[in-house]
Amino acid sequence: MDDVATRDRKRNARREMRASRNAIPAEQHAIASRQICNNLITYLDWDKVPDNGCIGLFWPVQSEVDVSLLERPLREKGLRLALPVTVGATGMIFRRWDEGAELVDAGYGTVGPKANAPEVFPDCLLMPLLAFDAQCNRLGYGAGHYDRYISERIIQNSKPYLVGLAFDLQQLDKIPVGEYDLPLDAILTEKEIVVPA
Repeated sequence: MDDVATRDRKRNARREMRASRNAIPAEQHAIASRQICNNLITYLDWDKVPDNGCIGLFWPVQSEVDVSLLERPLREKGLRLALPVTVGATGMIFRRWDEGAELVDAGYGTVGPKANAPEVFPDCLLMPLLAFDAQCNRLGYGAGHYDRYISERIIQNSKPYLVGLAFDLQQLDKIPVGEYDLPLDAILTEKEIVVPA
């Protein structure tokens, strides 16, 4: 649990960054999203993802990067895909996303595979975020779904490769970091790939 000062700094940063991201004009958003997805396919360290591995995507909501553009190129690389669905108030799992499968409400305004799609354990998580810094600290939305999921995978000794996708304007000098916050392995923007120093 974050202390009061960290919680306040996170809340303020979330509010400011959500407003900045929401203000991106639609055409610029589309161009930048396409470049971020191209950068991921071209520059991600694919050695960290097994052949025929599973990628945990997210279905974009609000002004998030449009990662739906990655579905086709990732499938063409022979990778399996999964999407997150919430379980109860605080839990999250990933369900296999077969090509052409219908997507249904998965909570928090997003969609995911139906309940009969099997649970899978992605080798790589592509993650949304509100802000990040040069050390790959991620500021999420505050519900803690990804933090809990990653912690459970670490306990199971199966930590996935953690990759954030964001617009360049979402970078801050320093993200407020709480006791249980973990940095990502890489963050891709339309301009660069950021890895911790």
